[in-house]
Amino acid sequence: MIIIPSGKPKIWDKQEDAGPVAASQAYTGNFHRLCRAYAEKFDGDYLILSPKYGFLTPDSLVVGTYDVRFTARGVTAETISLEELSRQWQEFAIEQEMIVMLGGKKFAPLLAAVTDGKQRFLFPLHGTRGIGDMQKRLRTAIDTGEPFSLDTYSG
Repeated sequence: MIIIPSGKPKIWDKQEDAGPVAASQAYTGNFHRLCRAYAEKFDGDYLILSPKYGFLTPDSLVVGTYDVRFTARGVTAETISLEELSRQWQEFAIEQEMIVMLGGKKFAPLLAAVTDGKQRFLFPLHGTRGIGDMQKRLRTAIDTGEPFSLDTYSG
């Protein structure tokens, strides 16, 4: 299981009349697309973490654009609640001990809170110099067919 962030750019930015779309098509930013390509290539099983809708499968319906973000402190009054995220997580019944999150440091405390610290999340993009470096690492892994080494990337 890999969790990828949703991202700000969405299909409605370029196609205002797109209507509801699958989550796999809703998020169009470079970082999200690289994360999705990585997840599809190296695992196949992934969830998209949206600050509005929470955990989405690639087939989940996203009805329209929005502009809310998780912060370093996690949820806000504009985002999905921590309680709802926890409920969604329990519904997915993911039992893996270690789960990869392709996102920044702000997701570590949020995911720990969602799972009551009962699961371990690996953050292979931590320690990068920013979004450009994250994208370069994702592209390299995809192009070479070599997934990230996960033994040193805990959150």
